[in-house]
Amino acid sequence: MKIIGLILFWLAAVAAPAQTNQSWKICRNPVRVFPGQATVDLTPLFQWWARQPLIITNHSSTANTNTDTSLEPEARPLSAWHRVTGVKVGVIGSSWVVDAAIYSSPTVHTNARIILNHPPEAEEQAYYALEMQAAEAKQQIADTQRIYGADTNKESKANKLVQAFEHSRSKLRNDAVRDYSAVAVQEQAAATSALTQKAQLEAARAEIEEKLRTIPAIKGAYQVDWFAVLLGHSKQGVPIYDMGLVSATPP
Repeated sequence: MKIIGLILFWLAAVAAPAQTNQSWKICRNPVRVFPGQATVDLTPLFQWWARQPLIITNHSSTANTNTDTSLEPEARPLSAWHRVTGVKVGVIGSSWVVDAAIYSSPTVHTNARIILNHPPEAEEQAYYALEMQAAEAKQQIADTQRIYGADTNKESKANKLVQAFEHSRSKLRNDAVRDYSAVAVQEQAAATSALTQKAQLEAARAEIEEKLRTIPAIKGAYQVDWFAVLLGHSKQGVPIYDMGLVSATPP
């Protein structure tokens, strides 16, 4: 029995959606605009969503006959709207085909292939642009670190030569001390500049990574994670959802 229980637990873990540890906000951009300037405000749905438990609980008990109305489920607003998460697998015109998990609540979902109208193209493009910037910053940081190391080594060698000539009786002593001291100063300045540049690059990379954390993605691949409305019709048997146009202006 223990082995069967472990297998069932493992299967449940595999079936669980990958977005459970996301760092981005699920409920974002509540105002949606549709053709004809129809506007929908998802704020009531977002507020309801935030109040829901993340774990399914069973409040019923045969031993408890107390009819506590506080245990009754809260009415869900905007029932045609669902959280849609998943991977883009194709394009039909300006719409996306998505292999999606469709959530009616934080703990209840079904899986289906859908067509998504007004898909988040700008967000997808922003994600991959930021990914490229992060990779470039990482390479530049590594290059700058190598330059800093090389400049530091040159400074160290120049200082050693200064010390060596200071203790020598060479006729070139004074000129050599002067020249190698100048080299040491120059390399120290170059190393300091490289270190400053590295710090700036690391700060820029941190900002890029912070922005990346606000965009849905799993293992370096952009993911759809938006609320969309079920339109009530399909194309070749594939249900059609619509995100609407994201607006920052309240209705």
